[in-house]
Amino acid sequence: MIKRRAVALVAAILPILALAPVAEARGAGPAPRPSSRATNIVLLGDSLAHEVSGTVQFLSAPKPVIPRFWGGTAPCDWLGVDLRANRSTVVVVSFTGNSLTPCMSDGAGGYLRGDALVERYRADLTVLVDTARASGARVLLVGQPLRAPSFGADAEVEGINAVYRELALQRYVSFVDAGGFVELNGAFTDRLPCAPIEPACGADGQNIVRGDGVHFCPIPGPPGSCEVWSSGALRFGMVIAFAASRPAAFE
Repeated sequence: MIKRRAVALVAAILPILALAPVAEARGAGPAPRPSSRATNIVLLGDSLAHEVSGTVQFLSAPKPVIPRFWGGTAPCDWLGVDLRANRSTVVVVSFTGNSLTPCMSDGAGGYLRGDALVERYRADLTVLVDTARASGARVLLVGQPLRAPSFGADAEVEGINAVYRELALQRYVSFVDAGGFVELNGAFTDRLPCAPIEPACGADGQNIVRGDGVHFCPIPGPPGSCEVWSSGALRFGMVIAFAASRPAAFE
């Protein structure tokens, strides 16, 4: 029942998705032509990708979702990793701006921040996209939501989203602004009105979509194991699953 309602809600938001920034595919040199029918999805990213992996798998069934995500990682952590991608794969790329691991070191005992972080993401995301395209896979780049103002990360998240849009224009790949579906008027919000398909709803008619200012789960806990209903994970994951099911429509 929930899946049928989810499909109905996706159909209802299709006109909104159609208004999202969409890239014109221009190609990036010779690469195997993707198959007309995708049979699997590679979900590549960090803790936000982990949080929505169950939703993406549920709505993408029977296509398997191959996990290539880990909390706290950046694109550079996945360079050289076998993505298990081929002509029948859609590689979903969803990184929100982590700079915590050795490959994001600034060389002075800290980690890259600001413009330096964005430029490092630009370089590494380009490699990941080109690697996936070289295997013949389609690629879906996922726009990220802003964090709570206390994190002071708006410029970094907006910079990374600009990189996603630029890469979508430069390479034969797709882009969908999934982050916009857990925001209000393009700004951070922690609560949104309950969607019709949700099995739980707050007394005020709203649900928490960002529990700690970054993640979707309303309560603290390990990514991917939220013990309560996660409205944010549903919304973000639903948009990803929809776009991954027909990536050519977003190119």
